[in-house]
Amino acid sequence: MNPTDAIEQLRQATARVEARTAALASERRRREDESAKRQGALIEQRRKGEHGRDWQVLQQRIDLGQTTEFDIVQGIDLSNEARAVRKQMGEALGKVADKREESGEGPVALTPELSEAQDRLVATLQRLRAVQPPG
Repeated sequence: MNPTDAIEQLRQATARVEARTAALASERRRREDESAKRQGALIEQRRKGEHGRDWQVLQQRIDLGQTTEFDIVQGIDLSNEARAVRKQMGEALGKVADKREESGEGPVALTPELSEAQDRLVATLQRLRAVQPPG
């Protein structure tokens, strides 16, 4: 393969990776927007007491700047309500972990398209290095 062909293959591979990256970024933005909407709805539900009195009190304290969701989850907020919520969260996470273990689910893998694009890019770079003179 001559250097011109190798460079062209590298450009094509790079274009494919850039296109896929742009598509993934767009999808990420869409998911972030949806997540923000869900978070807003969750906050409103907590304010109304739909997640129990403990979360209602904690959300009021969050709104007043007296605590944060991070402080509640991480155990920095030592109020009775925060302790109760952490206990509930631990129980819920334990149930989720048990279900996940029972179902045999593992970590999420790269998409096949992204994995293939990475493989093609590596192969093109290796070919390009092979045809370039040292130095």
